[in-house]
Amino acid sequence: MNYHDFKQQIISTLSDRLGSDVRITVSDILKNNDTHLDGLTILAPGQNLAPTIYLDYYYGQYERGRSFSDITDDILTVYRENRPKSPVDISFFTDYDKVKSRVTMKLINYERNRELLKRVPYYRFLDLAIVFLCLVESDSSGTATVLIHNEHLTYWGITRDDLYALAMANTPQLLRYDLRSMTEVLRELFADEFADPAGSDLIEPFPIYVLSNQHRLNGSSCILYQHLLHDFARRIGSDFYILPSSVHEVLLIPADNQISMSTLSSMVRDVNSSQLAREEILSDHVYYYSLETDQITM
Repeated sequence: MNYHDFKQQIISTLSDRLGSDVRITVSDILKNNDTHLDGLTILAPGQNLAPTIYLDYYYGQYERGRSFSDITDDILTVYRENRPKSPVDISFFTDYDKVKSRVTMKLINYERNRELLKRVPYYRFLDLAIVFLCLVESDSSGTATVLIHNEHLTYWGITRDDLYALAMANTPQLLRYDLRSMTEVLRELFADEFADPAGSDLIEPFPIYVLSNQHRLNGSSCILYQHLLHDFARRIGSDFYILPSSVHEVLLIPADNQISMSTLSSMVRDVNSSQLAREEILSDHVYYYSLETDQITM
């Protein structure tokens, strides 16, 4: 099947399996870095929110030989595991007094998101942009957010500066940071493969630290958390490089290691071009944090 037929067949098959009272739609979704994806939503009677399931990903699997029936089974599993168990009260979104405690922020690339930035309030930060979200839900399974647009400022009667102040105060509290060495992260991700009965540490060519939030989602914004980078630099006794691993996390490398900026920049560009999906790329540039000035520079 070509992609158009694939989408139509997905809708038809899901409708047959779920019944005619379930509403299934596919919409063009503008994602990070001007990426357009086809988002499938399934709304059962009594539901007002549903997870968005991206069909582009599944069509790629179909082209690589995954069976159509297996794909539809997987879509249904994702839907059932992530749908709200009951209707979600979103009326709070019309009440600024309720919204303001949920305003958070994330970092995206400025140049790659010119179209999106015409629609949303933002601040420039180096080659990036700080944009703002309303955190609808957050639990052990993940987060649900709504991107704040320009019209929301008018509706709520607030300014971009108000949003920034709220986000700087709320985000570190609502999305707490997680900062660990690469060794710790690898041990957690690949516990079986790296099991070592002798208990010796993995050997790193130089120290690398991984910074994100506890949900590992849009965690690159942790570099904006007040005092976090300053306290880390004092702890290691050094300035450090910041490698934009993705929108979800950054890598911190002490600057007293014998590794050049050009080498690090090449590493970032290679990962962005070969390992990341387009919408996950944050930047091709490496940043430098100075303890003396308490500033990040490119």
